[in-house]
Amino acid sequence: MAKGLTAFFYAVSVLIVLPGISGWWKTPTGEDKPEVPPAFRSVLDNKPRMLTLKLDSVHFASYDLANCSLYKVWIGGVDLQGTVYNSRKEVAPASWGTAYFEDSSAVSPWITLRSGSRVTNLARNRGYELRNGRLTLHHFLVLPSGDTISVTETPVLEWDTEHNMVFTRNFATANVPPGVEVFCLAGEKTIRIGANTRYSEVYPGHPMPSAPTPPPPSGPKGKMLIESSDCMICHEIAEPAVGPSFRQVANRYRSSEDNIRFLTRKVKSGGTGSWGDGIMNPHPQLSDPEIQEMLKYIFTLRDHNAPADPSETAARLPENKRPSSPGFGAPLEGVHPSYDLTTLHNDRFQPKVGGLKFMPDGRLVITTWDPTGGVYLVDPKGSTPPKLIASGLAEPLGVEVVDGQIFVLQKQELTQLIDHDGDEIIDEYRAVCNTWQVCSDFHEFAFGLVYKDGFFYAALSMAMRLAPGENQLADRGRVIRIARDGSYEWVCSGLRTPNGIGLGIDGELFVTDNQGQWLPGNKLIHVKKGAYYGMAWGLLGSSVSEQETPPAVWLPQNEIGNSPTEPVVIGDGPYRGQMLHGDMMHGGIKRDFLEKINGQYQGAVFRFSQGFEAGVNRLAWGPDGALYVGQVGMKGGGWSWKDKVFGLQKINYNGKTTFEMLAVRARPDGFEIEFTEPLGPDGKALFNDILVQQWYYQATATYGGPKRGVVSLTPSAISFNEKQTRVYLKLDGLREGHVVYFRLPDALKSASGQGLWSSEAWYTLNRIPGNTY
Repeated sequence: MAKGLTAFFYAVSVLIVLPGISGWWKTPTGEDKPEVPPAFRSVLDNKPRMLTLKLDSVHFASYDLANCSLYKVWIGGVDLQGTVYNSRKEVAPASWGTAYFEDSSAVSPWITLRSGSRVTNLARNRGYELRNGRLTLHHFLVLPSGDTISVTETPVLEWDTEHNMVFTRNFATANVPPGVEVFCLAGEKTIRIGANTRYSEVYPGHPMPSAPTPPPPSGPKGKMLIESSDCMICHEIAEPAVGPSFRQVANRYRSSEDNIRFLTRKVKSGGTGSWGDGIMNPHPQLSDPEIQEMLKYIFTLRDHNAPADPSETAARLPENKRPSSPGFGAPLEGVHPSYDLTTLHNDRFQPKVGGLKFMPDGRLVITTWDPTGGVYLVDPKGSTPPKLIASGLAEPLGVEVVDGQIFVLQKQELTQLIDHDGDEIIDEYRAVCNTWQVCSDFHEFAFGLVYKDGFFYAALSMAMRLAPGENQLADRGRVIRIARDGSYEWVCSGLRTPNGIGLGIDGELFVTDNQGQWLPGNKLIHVKKGAYYGMAWGLLGSSVSEQETPPAVWLPQNEIGNSPTEPVVIGDGPYRGQMLHGDMMHGGIKRDFLEKINGQYQGAVFRFSQGFEAGVNRLAWGPDGALYVGQVGMKGGGWSWKDKVFGLQKINYNGKTTFEMLAVRARPDGFEIEFTEPLGPDGKALFNDILVQQWYYQATATYGGPKRGVVSLTPSAISFNEKQTRVYLKLDGLREGHVVYFRLPDALKSASGQGLWSSEAWYTLNRIPGNTY
């Protein structure tokens, strides 16, 4: 066998290098050959839950874990494509080369006979072990009687004396009831599986042949350039998304030399305003000829019934005309003055953080959203370098530590990581739950992970590439609760991209969601059993039949949110009892003040801190009292903050007071604003210049949505408490189910002379105190 077997795991469209591999292989003569393992993956059509083994530099085998079957053995390679690898959204990794064996039946190959009669059984994969360069799969067969048969399989690549490749499958069974026989189908052959069974197939070939050449890409040059860039992150072909659809662009602009020159400059320089408030990243790396090829393809998408160069018809809403500066109409730039920033990443360790939790000994567990799909142990003090303890995980966007045991949430599975020999390198990847529905769509993420009262909680996002008439899978857009025995149940529905689930105030479960179809803005949501949160695309059709539960806090797009992430509660300091959440694209960390009115959470969101390396994805409080900030992004724009893609930092409270709004509280006829410091002597006079606006959102089938019913509110009375730390605004015309926006006077100062850190707050008024229902 070639030493140092490399394995890749992918759920649907993702596959990554597994742990414990030396990165070397040996020829049959024993000669060492260095190998730089490319992040080979193999997405094989729509086969979900595939495990692909790199047997040597050119031989591969894939197992369909959904059916516990060998899917394919081939010589060739894997074409790495997809969001984790090259930011492309329309494609997934695909195998190429020549197959020795292939079974596309998509059914379980396992048969059990009792006294010669076939017995129905259920086959489930329980994970795999990787030790000493060999991988062992664990399956179990459940009989109608309730008996469970354990089956293991270890594949081995060898060569015979004729230099033919020999692919051997070593089986073992346990707990087989008396009178029961076990068989496995392998193509046209049936293998009887005993306590120990060795089954080999001989394939002709040289032990180390040259790999076939991968097929060249095909299609219009402009389309291929678009797919290889970051364009598909924000644009769709026919439907509007973050930006306009390519068809909309083609319908607006004729294919003329003037328009090509104009649009080439726009793509290169980026900007905003042509299609609303969304920002397009600049693309200086693209040459003029490349952009022009892209435009030629886009122009082919034109609807020939569309009028020439139609004018923009989007309604312009009332805007605050004051100049924008950091914290005053624009995102913050620096670190919150009450906190000190420490950078933990370096030139050798640049994690794209997918999950963040602490071990009982104070070390940090980090999962990475990258081709490695790694799990690291990190010493926050930096006395030892980060240690890669596991890899080969499929988009691990959540991690939890329970009684010292590590659990990772992958795209397709909740996995327990087990170290059997004490060297802290994971030996076993045990599947806790791998039965929720998932397909090959790039957007079917699994976000989490939270452990509460003996259950795990995860959030499953919806697909974004539905064919006409196609529906979402039933499990998508939900928070699910997973028991330790692997069973799961639905908690709530109607979520789009819930990239952030955590415990908030009162120990309650909260999740964030991202603007999109049926979501006119971003949300911070209190998770309620049986609630529906509005995302209906591909789920309920054009008519929404369920009562939508409003969010605790709306996070208006491009104002205070763009891609909100994990919420956490603040345990101490001046903001104790409030919450924080990150944002990948709007940048930084936001602060949430919540209160419960008539049994429903609502409250205000404030800008809190920026100054981090990249977009904030995960937050975790450390045993040292610091907030650890895990960051991530995609190169080339899209899901990133200023095109940055990695970061691990922490902030510590330094005891300094920062002058800002501490809280905004709803009152029966207005609001109370509390400050962290007393107002200065000019505070009362300056408050006459406060800006207050109110609006509501209406969910529609289109991407996002405008503010509706925007009105300005003028306080009919303004009063202050004796300490000058609270101001009461009496406001007529307040309406439930609306967002109330506050912009304080820019010149406002505290009694100590401090200027405001940030002047804005957005309060979601679900209920007016004192109203009866």
